Amino acid sequence: MLVLVGCAAGEMITRNYYILEYFSHSEKEDLKQAESIAATAFVLDAEIPRSYNRKQLVIRHFGPRITYSDYDLWGFDLSEGIPNLLSERLESYNIFEKTQREYWSAEPEYEIRTLIHNLELNRSASVNQARLNITFILKETGSEIELVKFSSNAERELPDNHIDTFVQSINELILNQADKFAYKILVEFNKRKAISEEKDVNQENLSAAMVEIYEKEETSSSKGLLLLPALSDTDYEPYYTITDKYNYSIDARIGEAVPLMQGVYTISYGSGDDQQRMVKESVEIMPRYKTIIEPDWGSLIIDIIDENRNFAKVRYEIFDLENGESYGSEFPAEKEVGEQEKVWMLKPGLYKITVNNEPFNTYCDFTTVKVDKGELRQLTIVMNTDDDDNPTTMAGAGILDEDNLDVTQELIKYNSAIHGNINLNSDNEEDENKQEYSLTLNGQLENYLLYNTGPIHYKLKHLMELGLSKESETDLHLAIDDFDLKNTGIYYFLENLGFYGRFDLNTHLFTNKYRSQDGFNLTKINADGDTLAASQFVKEFDTRPNFFPLTMKEGLGINYRVLNFAKANLSIRSGLGFRQEYNDDVFNLIDSGSENDVNYRIYQESESISTTGTEFSIEGNFSLPFDLSYSTNADVLIPFDKDEDYTMEWENIFNLRLFKHISLYYKIKLENKQQAVDEYFLTKHSLFLRITYFLR
Repeated sequence: MLVLVGCAAGEMITRNYYILEYFSHSEKEDLKQAESIAATAFVLDAEIPRSYNRKQLVIRHFGPRITYSDYDLWGFDLSEGIPNLLSERLESYNIFEKTQREYWSAEPEYEIRTLIHNLELNRSASVNQARLNITFILKETGSEIELVKFSSNAERELPDNHIDTFVQSINELILNQADKFAYKILVEFNKRKAISEEKDVNQENLSAAMVEIYEKEETSSSKGLLLLPALSDTDYEPYYTITDKYNYSIDARIGEAVPLMQGVYTISYGSGDDQQRMVKESVEIMPRYKTIIEPDWGSLIIDIIDENRNFAKVRYEIFDLENGESYGSEFPAEKEVGEQEKVWMLKPGLYKITVNNEPFNTYCDFTTVKVDKGELRQLTIVMNTDDDDNPTTMAGAGILDEDNLDVTQELIKYNSAIHGNINLNSDNEEDENKQEYSLTLNGQLENYLLYNTGPIHYKLKHLMELGLSKESETDLHLAIDDFDLKNTGIYYFLENLGFYGRFDLNTHLFTNKYRSQDGFNLTKINADGDTLAASQFVKEFDTRPNFFPLTMKEGLGINYRVLNFAKANLSIRSGLGFRQEYNDDVFNLIDSGSENDVNYRIYQESESISTTGTEFSIEGNFSLPFDLSYSTNADVLIPFDKDEDYTMEWENIFNLRLFKHISLYYKIKLENKQQAVDEYFLTKHSLFLRITYFLR
């Protein structure tokens, strides 16, 4: 993986340098002079604004914003390179007796200035243009009178987005404008007639090349952009229609900038049939300018779920509440299997939504929603279900969390739930060969947050669990007390490969006690084996204080996403890992038994541990048939210190949904247990009959 990252990084910082060169094949024979102007012309260095006079290629984004490419650079100074091309062109055509870039002898009779106003790559998502805005001026040396002035603002549409294509097009544009400037000089010195005169006087002898160069404009797209902004921030916005003055129409998607030739257009947009769509006329498109239409519509997205927040496939229909017109019917999108969400584009107003094929005038299975100008509404309809989980009638509907629409736009997902469990536990924590069982009533608070946009992926998972237990040998007591927090952030520099960082924390809230009705003799020793205290006929002992042991895990490295589907995702990670386990006043049982008919127990204090090493982990979530879900999380740390033992934890969770709010939840966790005098694999089993109430 490190080799792959190194190779990728090497490609990312590769720099390309570009030059302009003289193309002799593009010379025009009609401009070559047998007898030159009896004078010397000195070509000055070009004058370039600071924004363009730099090594980086300038990229303009159809508006006031420009950027500079850090990896595509000019391999020469533009202020010198462009006048060099002009000088060589004039010298090749024999326009002047001498055309030079430096003073060789006497002061030249003429000076040529070059002003570069713009030299840039115009780029949008769908358009690439080369643009050259340049002026050439010929004047007598020492005079401010301009004898010949030629200005050109030429654009050329590029067939691809390669920088090589852009540079070659700029090269050709510079030489073409130099040809036009040379022609104007010849006209000024009566070496040639102006093109209009030449056409009138010598139409038959006017060459095709001359017409192409002097009469025909550059093939300029003169394009601008048209944007109807998206309100939903999704990829599923509807299409609209653009019509030009010749009644030629194209369709474009809301939220995507569309390149158009300079001119005036009519656009029609909105959901429904042609009569229900909105129309905006006289929309003017200007070159290199992004025309943005201010939204005079609103957007509506409809989700249909059952009371357990599962997708419900129920057809709905949208009616205008004022006149009863139907805008159409649709099924909601099952996003988990990749279906596209329907975004309705509607005029501002009140709308009635019915389900189960109910008509407009129904008094059941309906709701209303207000669509406001320039805003998105996310309407959620909740359906009742029968014993087979089939949707029946509407249970309720409304705008959920209207002030936090980024949740509905899938940038941030946050869920919170309370679970009540009847819990059967067994573990061999105190004896490797003995499983102890208990029946427990417990509750869980679960929070889940996901932020996933662009290359950034962040996930937070929090589970707090408390449980009461009644065993045959003890009174009702706190049996389960766990606080678990996991944070993982990933930056994907490739589609499935990225850097990750994580922070996990595990602790508990209340003091853990060992209780015995008959009492026992207690011996406490420290981590070095020295006796701290000895007591007789003790009935309870604090084995773990509040918040300790406190375990923290940090890691950073490479994450590879093996699977990335709606119902199956799996990632493997490897990198640098850190572990800290703080064990203040934490005691573990190391020996127990009976002596002279009196039970005894010996506890040893645990040391606090800090470990650094190489970590490997696997994380996956799978939706299986029969409403069964499975998640797995394996975590291994191999310390750099060879004297330290590796640590391994592997958690597997199966959840089988039985009814609307009731599921069977089974968790098995394996970890290598490091006791003071023993080492073995600890297995923890938890079987819950879980009742769930969603807070969010």
